[in-house]
Amino acid sequence: MTDTRETPAVLPDGAWPVMLTPLNADHSIDWAGVDAYTDWLIETGAAGLFAVALSSEMYDLTVAERTALATRVVDRAAGRVPVVASSVAGGSQRDQVESAARVADTGVSAVVLISSLVAGLADPESVWLDNAAAIVDGNPGVDFGIYECPLPYKRLPSLDAVEWMASSGRFTFYKDTSHTLATMTARIERMSGSRLKLYNAAIGSLTPSLVAGASGLSGYAANLYPDLVAWLCEHYADEPAAPVTAVQRLLTMAEHAVNLRYPVSAKFFTAASSRLDMLPVSRWKPEAIGDHEGLPLTQFADYVRDLDLPAGALSATR
Repeated sequence: MTDTRETPAVLPDGAWPVMLTPLNADHSIDWAGVDAYTDWLIETGAAGLFAVALSSEMYDLTVAERTALATRVVDRAAGRVPVVASSVAGGSQRDQVESAARVADTGVSAVVLISSLVAGLADPESVWLDNAAAIVDGNPGVDFGIYECPLPYKRLPSLDAVEWMASSGRFTFYKDTSHTLATMTARIERMSGSRLKLYNAAIGSLTPSLVAGASGLSGYAANLYPDLVAWLCEHYADEPAAPVTAVQRLLTMAEHAVNLRYPVSAKFFTAASSRLDMLPVSRWKPEAIGDHEGLPLTQFADYVRDLDLPAGALSATR
C-alpha cells in the first residue's frame, strides 16, 4: 500500500468546513445555492472543503445525490482549494471498494472513510484494519481520509491503526472527534513525518490542539466563520495572546449557539451573518426555526459583526 508517486499531494492547514447542503423549500438540493456557498467558503478563507459530511446530511441524500454533490463542489472549487468527500458505505468489502471508487471518480483530493462504517460495532479492530486495507488496495492511486462520525456509532481507531494509516502513504486527512487533547497529541506523534494530517472537530480545543501540531479545524465553527477560524489557525501562537483568546472564545460560543437544531440553525445563522440566502431547511432534522427561535441567532450574528475584531479576522467579502 505504499504510495509510490514522486510528488504526492499534501493537504493545506487551516479551516476545513464540513459543508452544509443548501436545500429548496421542497427539500430538493439548491444547486445554485451550492455554487454560491462553495464560492463564499473559499472567498472567506477556507483552506479546503469537506463535502458530503454529516453536516451535509449525507445519510439523507441518495447515492446519486451524494455523487452529484461531490462533483458539483469539486467543479465549482475549480482547483482554488482541495475538496474531500465521504464514502458513505458499510457492508461487504466489495461494496465499500466500489463506493470509494465512485467518490474518487468525482475528482476529490481524498475519499473520506467513515470510521463507524468500515466495520461494525461488534467487530474487532483486526476486522476494521482488514476492511480498510481492502478499500485502499482496491483503489490504487486514490488518497483517503478518516472521519470519526458519531453516527451510526462513534469508532475511534487505536494509535496503532493511526500509525498504520500514516505509514501506508495513502491517508492525508483525519477528522478527529475524540475531543481529548491527550489523544490528539498522541495521534499527531504517530503521524509525524507522513502526509496524514489531523484536523480537530472541536472548536473549544482548537488553540491547544494547534500548539500540539494539529493542522486545523474541520467542524461547525468553520461553516459559520471560515474567516475567523482561518485567522485563528494562522495567529494562534501570536503575542500578546489576548486577541487569540478572544477569537477562540467567540468561535466556541458561535458553535454552541447552533448546536440545538443543527443543521437548520446553522443555515439560519449563515443567512443572517453572510451575503448568502440559505433557507433553514433540512431533511435530517426538519424542525422549523421561527422568529422567536431565530432571534438569538440573528442578534449573535449582529454582535459579531459589530465587534472590534483583530484586523483582517472577519472577511470583507462576507
